[in-house]
Amino acid sequence: MNNNNKTINYIISLIFKASRLIHEQLRKEKKRPNPFSVLRLEVLRYIAEKKNPLMKEVADYFCITPPSATSLINPLVKSGTLKRIYDKSDRRIVRLSITSKGRKELERSFDEVNNNMRKILTQLNINEKKNLIRILEKLSKIYENFN
Repeated sequence: MNNNNKTINYIISLIFKASRLIHEQLRKEKKRPNPFSVLRLEVLRYIAEKKNPLMKEVADYFCITPPSATSLINPLVKSGTLKRIYDKSDRRIVRLSITSKGRKELERSFDEVNNNMRKILTQLNINEKKNLIRILEKLSKIYENFN
């Protein structure tokens, strides 16, 4: 394996490690029981931003099968944070909508995430923060244009 491949493998490993550590830290810092996993919060965020996506769009976005999406969505519907909207002409078409309770939970939970991340990111100096922003923006653009 050449040095470029080793470097890329190391970067990928660090990205996964950082993500795992962020999720672990969020679980540790919960001050009260929270029925929402990070994944379920991401589902709420996606549905709030997308505005009534189809169930199939949720499955596609998260790269999961429709039955897996249903398993992910059911507890959120049961908790009252999401609701299903059935098409009047074709009941097989299901859209999802975030409820006011869901918006409040999403806001509260993201405040917790932001506070946690703020504590971590304050340990970076200004140049490190600027570099991180530049790199994340560049990666986002590359992925957006990757087709």
